[in-house]
Amino acid sequence: MNRTFTVLLGACVVAFQHTNATAQVDPNFHLYLLFGQSNMAGGCKVGINAEDCDTTARVKVLAWGDCNTQSTACTQYKIVRTYDKWYTAFPPYHNCSEAVGPADYFGKTLLDSIRQDISIGFIPCALSGQAIAVFEKGSNAAISDYTQPVNGATKITTDGYGWMVRRCKIAQQTGVIKGMLFHQGESNAGEGDAWVTKVVTIVKNLKTDLGLSDSIPFIAGELRYQSEGGCCYQLNPYVNKLPSKITNCKVASADGLKKRINADGSTDVYHFDLPSMREFGRRYARAFLSVANHTYVPRKGDVAVLPGIAERPEKAVSVATVRSWTDASIFSLNGKVITRINAPKTLNGLRGMKRGNVYLVARKSFGSARLMVVP
Repeated sequence: MNRTFTVLLGACVVAFQHTNATAQVDPNFHLYLLFGQSNMAGGCKVGINAEDCDTTARVKVLAWGDCNTQSTACTQYKIVRTYDKWYTAFPPYHNCSEAVGPADYFGKTLLDSIRQDISIGFIPCALSGQAIAVFEKGSNAAISDYTQPVNGATKITTDGYGWMVRRCKIAQQTGVIKGMLFHQGESNAGEGDAWVTKVVTIVKNLKTDLGLSDSIPFIAGELRYQSEGGCCYQLNPYVNKLPSKITNCKVASADGLKKRINADGSTDVYHFDLPSMREFGRRYARAFLSVANHTYVPRKGDVAVLPGIAERPEKAVSVATVRSWTDASIFSLNGKVITRINAPKTLNGLRGMKRGNVYLVARKSFGSARLMVVP
């Protein structure tokens, strides 16, 4: 992307946001709920490299629990996190002892696609080894001791659904939930349609209790295939029933993804290895982007506009307002830079534009940015 365009666009978005002094929720802070069991929590450590551990302020994680220890995945980092607070993300996103999960490369893939003023926030709520009952509303199923999130002197021991909803509501104070990523089933592999019904009900309850649209994307991941030594592949036909039961649901395929070999050389029948987990995250992202259009999640090259104006161009300012601006840049709504002009050349710059089109005009000083209609 043209660097000048990126800088201009980012500054314009800041200017838009600051026009509303009472705004607290950032519409460009896109949130993703992560829930399920250990493959969603992530535990892949063997073979971790610099790319797995790179960080950017554009990706945040809401601390799964209190943690003050050196990361066993990304050993160059110490994990200092307090329950329910936001931090720049690096593995692990869940329990302090875990490592790379699907969310890591889901986030990296999204950053390659989404508009550069958008940031990502993950709400990790996976609980390793737990059956689906933990996430059912009102079930109060016990959470195993080894995977209980820690909040100061308190451990979260039950009501996984209520815990998940509370965390989502905290996140919604600063951002907008754009999707849910789900991987679960090893503990329920033999349940078939009963498991499907439970997942559908959980998603329905989440949408209601969090005030989410029925069309919010829900991405579920398959379990490891029989051909790859998976333990629980018999659930996969039922995972693939979810799109017929849940609006805007897609399935991330596990076809060809390999089993994990533990540090001691033993084979893990439940979990994916690190290369597979990276690929799984990319597949989750591709599935998400296939149902999240440009309006819902703007892509690189899309132009940020003041809400409501693009649909009502008659409210845009006239060209006459622009004449006194100095050193302006003019972009079409698809992100293309039409021209860069200074005040004496403003009219000449506009003559080449098609009559009736709508454009974003940004002044270099960033005092304002407006949409205009070419007369």
